[in-house]
Amino acid sequence: MRPWHLQYRVDLATYPAGMSMDLRLMRYVVTVADEGGFQRAADRLHVAQPALSRQIGHLERTLGVDLFTRRPTALTDAGRVFVASARRILGEADRLADLTRAAGRGEFGTVRLGHVVSAAFETVPNLVDAVSRRYPGLRVETTEAWSAELAEGLRTGRFDAALSRSIPDDPDLDRLTVHREDLVVVVADRHRLSTSDTVTPADLVGSHVLLSPRHLPSWRATVLSALRPGTVVRDSRMPGWRRFDELTAETFTVVTETLGAHRPPGTTVLRFAEPPSVGLDLVWRRDSTSPALRLLGELVRERAQAMTGRG
Repeated sequence: MRPWHLQYRVDLATYPAGMSMDLRLMRYVVTVADEGGFQRAADRLHVAQPALSRQIGHLERTLGVDLFTRRPTALTDAGRVFVASARRILGEADRLADLTRAAGRGEFGTVRLGHVVSAAFETVPNLVDAVSRRYPGLRVETTEAWSAELAEGLRTGRFDAALSRSIPDDPDLDRLTVHREDLVVVVADRHRLSTSDTVTPADLVGSHVLLSPRHLPSWRATVLSALRPGTVVRDSRMPGWRRFDELTAETFTVVTETLGAHRPPGTTVLRFAEPPSVGLDLVWRRDSTSPALRLLGELVRERAQAMTGRG
């Protein structure tokens, strides 16, 4: 014969489908156990004592066991097993309600965030860390891509949001500037300007700027606007920091200060005498209804305002 505690667990698990053992009824039994009597439990539950006794009595008859002794009211062995299980179930139910409300606020779920390579060094890790500290149930899934891929990914739904410096304005998109940073020039150590501290667009005449055909027109325009008109462009098919490997004595590239700080050995960063700057934007679809994305945007806005205040 099975031990009594296993027997009662099976009895609870096979509760007849004809009568619903709802959470309310479980809470009734637990409250009677906690209060040590039906009248005190009824007062706490704001129900009539006869109705409470009647419902628990019906439950006992359905289960085929007594949960309580009467006069005095006390739990039976079966009642103790029931109450222990009911407490766990009620606790899970309460947590389920809390989790559901949190998910409705966006505190649980996943945001698919695409980003340009230069955001991978500081902005993305800092943002992911800030999200995990404030909203432990919210996951940020990051993917590095060219801005053209990010723009397309927003359109097709591959990304919920993107960090980019060159996604064009679009009536279907909203954006928020995370921060701005200066553009710098990176040259190989064997370049004639490698020993200079600063450069002007005139200094760069005669050298070719490396730009990838995969850059969006807006980024190419940003870079070329910092240089002399007619500066010769040499195509590069490498993204971000990998473009540094293509530098020669006759070429240079223009990148953000963050990316320039992560250049490889054998290269030098030169600052513009009058440095142009470019913004890093968080971009998302205007018709998005994701509460998780809304929380991410609020966090980015807070951090952007804090950085502006420090400036």
